[in-house]
Amino acid sequence: MPDILLQNLCAIPAAGDGYVRVAEAVAADGSLLFLFVEPDGAAAIMARTEQGIGIFPVPRMETPRRLRLLRAGADGVVASVELPALNLTFPMVDVFPDGRVLVAGPRCSWRSETDFDRNGAVIDPETGTVSRLLLGDGIEQVSIDTAGRIWVGYFDEGVFGNFGWSDPGPPPIGAAGLVCFSETGEKVWAYDQNRRQISDCYALNVHGGEAAAFTYTDFPVCMISGDFGRAWFETGLAGCKAFAISGHRVLFSGQYNDSAHIGYHGTLLADRPGEFEQVTFRRPDGAAVIAGRIVGRGSRLYFFAGDAVYAADLD
Repeated sequence: MPDILLQNLCAIPAAGDGYVRVAEAVAADGSLLFLFVEPDGAAAIMARTEQGIGIFPVPRMETPRRLRLLRAGADGVVASVELPALNLTFPMVDVFPDGRVLVAGPRCSWRSETDFDRNGAVIDPETGTVSRLLLGDGIEQVSIDTAGRIWVGYFDEGVFGNFGWSDPGPPPIGAAGLVCFSETGEKVWAYDQNRRQISDCYALNVHGGEAAAFTYTDFPVCMISGDFGRAWFETGLAGCKAFAISGHRVLFSGQYNDSAHIGYHGTLLADRPGEFEQVTFRRPDGAAVIAGRIVGRGSRLYFFAGDAVYAADLD
């Protein structure tokens, strides 16, 4: 089992004032994003509720909480951005090329034609203005490309419906499994489910103006060009939650039940399943990387693990 020695990018910064980290992400330019909530919002922003036999995230907080974004550039400079109070729970974050910030909540309820949650917020840090968008329920992945388009991948409840969508409400916003929105929330493109179905977008890598998705049920990689042309490649893998891609070379995180330090490196082939070998991700000191959030962006696989951020690069 070959080792992949990770690069140590930076220590995870603290926001100060007792703010609690609630999300991490990687922007299109490679800068690292860390989203924090004010101290008394830490429990509310991650609240869950029991419904029937399941436990689900609460779609929104009753009392909005203030957020703070730290953005670490390749030069090591960390910029702090104060964000207004929002009511979104389990937030995801990314930034537009012009510096505006997107915060998205993965869940949104439909209650009537005039009463539903708008679970995206676009914030202009210069003015503090907030525009709310409807991005749909059941968000698994969200990422902004270099053209300022918002790519959203959905898990099964976002595809088939829950929280009022589909029954009794309209079809889910994410029924396509993968949707590209404009910066103002209009659908620019939606995946055609008639060709190969997406029941769950397990992993999404948005790089430049293109995207690649790794999707349930049969887990191909679908490459989507900037003008939305598509090509599929079989992998023979299952359950990976992140991947890096460069041309036809791919580096995946682990499959179902794999440890955090396990991955798969190989090449996508046009006429048969790709050829992959299992690898071990190791920190610069040789220790296996510990569990944490893993993000694929372009040719890099990022590990937000413990108190530091590491990366493996295919290029």
